[in-house]
Amino acid sequence: MAAPTAHDWYLREWFATMGLKQRDLVTKLDYQPAAAHALWHSVQRYRKDHVEEIADLLNIQPYELLMPPEEAMALRRLRSAIAEVAKAEPAPEVDDAAPVAKPRTGTAG
Repeated sequence: MAAPTAHDWYLREWFATMGLKQRDLVTKLDYQPAAAHALWHSVQRYRKDHVEEIADLLNIQPYELLMPPEEAMALRRLRSAIAEVAKAEPAPEVDDAAPVAKPRTGTAG
């Protein structure tokens, strides 16, 4: 028997955030009711295909299912803010022909 993982996914929290319910695993993803129940209550471990299918349903990145929705949304806001700053602040132009100063070594000479 495999050892339990040190982390879990945030399936129920994401579904609550998106206004979905356990039955949506059955109606929208064609999961069998028993499989949906087992995933919902962490009786069955999630697999990569579960994460990908459910992330598609929720319109989120697969890795976001492994973090609380609030944390994922905070990361999205941070990335968006960084992108805005990057767009607003053009990088200074570099003059390739300009001489480069030699570093000082601290010795006279």
